[in-house]
Amino acid sequence: MIRVNCSESDGHITHLEVRGHADYAAHGEDLVCAGVSSIMFGLCNALDEIAGIETIKADQNLITVHILKPDQTTDTIMRTGLIQLMTVEEQYSQFIKIQLTEE
Repeated sequence: MIRVNCSESDGHITHLEVRGHADYAAHGEDLVCAGVSSIMFGLCNALDEIAGIETIKADQNLITVHILKPDQTTDTIMRTGLIQLMTVEEQYSQFIKIQLTEE
């Protein structure tokens, strides 16, 4: 199961953490994992290239993004990624769960 934790503060997404494996298919053939990974690495690349955000950590089975000074640009990137993750969750809810919290 992929677990996504997203925190929002004062209307800004400030934290996004994705961990685990979907176990939808065999390793290397798991479309859910591949989709989530693509979304997250695209989000991280956009934050780095467009917003200059470098508070991103990627380890084995874990990607964490912290936005220390959120603005309209970071919100747009983070919300776009979250909407994409929610779209995956709509189709594959037994393999990915998203939890949203307000700080």
